[in-house]
Amino acid sequence: MAKRPEFLGERERRESRVLSAVLTAACILLILVFAADLYFTQNFLLVLVDGSSMENTLYDGDALYVSVREEVERGDIIVLNVTSRPDLFPHEAGEERFIIKRAIALEGDEIYAEGGIVYLKAAGESEFMALSEPYTKGETGDFGPVTVGEGEVFFLGDHRDNSLDSEENGCLPLSCILGVATDFTLAHIDLIAGWVRFWHPGLV
Repeated sequence: MAKRPEFLGERERRESRVLSAVLTAACILLILVFAADLYFTQNFLLVLVDGSSMENTLYDGDALYVSVREEVERGDIIVLNVTSRPDLFPHEAGEERFIIKRAIALEGDEIYAEGGIVYLKAAGESEFMALSEPYTKGETGDFGPVTVGEGEVFFLGDHRDNSLDSEENGCLPLSCILGVATDFTLAHIDLIAGWVRFWHPGLV
């Protein structure tokens, strides 16, 4: 009875070790992907932009994650749940309504706009300062002055000609804020869109 040459057995063992290493690496990669998705699920909300009120910062169809743990600061992009305010932000009965805007002023601040420029007097300050807003599109209409109440936020869309926000509807409670867009997510919109297409096909 003929014996199989030893070198064939050694080759098969090498192939088996390579296959085992590849499968192990694939399993580790899959675990890391699941762990990353779980982390994002617990700490961030996936938001799909619908509409043009945040141009030229965000566009219709953009995807981004907003942190549910960040405290809002002036200038942050925020997502608000306005489902309970159909009088201000109309929507169908039983339908949820969310909006994405930019936080401009917080509790105790005073704010007004004149000649297309927004002026802010921060809480505790004595003078109004003109805001530098290179991110805006269109012209801000005149409004105010408005004093932001306790536990409230004053917000505007970046597309000032096409945004339903605090200019018309006043301030909303901070409790309406679902999340804050982080600098990382804003700097990697395209990367996040690719991630979402891979991990959540059909959403974008």
